[in-house]
Amino acid sequence: MKFSDETLTAYLEGRLDEAEARAIESAVEADPELEQRLMALDPFAPVVQSVFARVPAETPAVELPERAAVAPVRPAGGGLRLLAVAASVAVVAVSATYWAMRPKPLGWAAQAAIYQSLYTPDTIASLDSSPQALDAQFAMAEEQLGRSLNRAALEALPGGELKRAQILSFKGKPLVQVVFADDQGQPFAFCVIRQGEGAPTRELKQAVLSGLATATWAQDGYGYMLIGARDQTDLAGQLDILTTSFPG
Repeated sequence: MKFSDETLTAYLEGRLDEAEARAIESAVEADPELEQRLMALDPFAPVVQSVFARVPAETPAVELPERAAVAPVRPAGGGLRLLAVAASVAVVAVSATYWAMRPKPLGWAAQAAIYQSLYTPDTIASLDSSPQALDAQFAMAEEQLGRSLNRAALEALPGGELKRAQILSFKGKPLVQVVFADDQGQPFAFCVIRQGEGAPTRELKQAVLSGLATATWAQDGYGYMLIGARDQTDLAGQLDILTTSFPG
């Protein structure tokens, strides 16, 4: 099946129905040339590629502890038993060192901040922010989340122009990123993730992640995050609206 650039662009913007979207996804899996066409039309492809370019090709070397001096032993079972014991000790030492030194997995907020830190004004300048495109994007995002995104409140955020709502995923949970441009064209974002029933409530917490000012909170099975354009961005005015519309 052949797809026009217009159809592929509509897929990227979330304007196709579920059957049409699945047809494109199935075709992409079997056709590398179609995948390249799709990436060429996607303004976010360079962002994703630059993320993976930062992943090291090799795992870091692990420095093992020095072996303690042991007096020679002649066990009744012979040399093979001694070798088996030594091998077991070595395996335990390597395993303990690995688990002690392994990097801690990043949470959804930290990864969202890393992703957002790669954005530049050029990343969002050419996005289709027409009412029709935003209508389709918000409809799909709200369907995935299972809740309203209070679009009217988002459009009322001070100093922000609504640019896009896109659906991401973290460990199989839908994560929606709503992107804005501030008065200088710098990108900032509001993210919502569906964490599910039983997820803990979290009070508002502000921090700097990946060089960007952030605020996170959670309630009723959803997590929320505001990501500023810079590390010193004042989030107070926007949080006044968001924490009322999305209480935490």
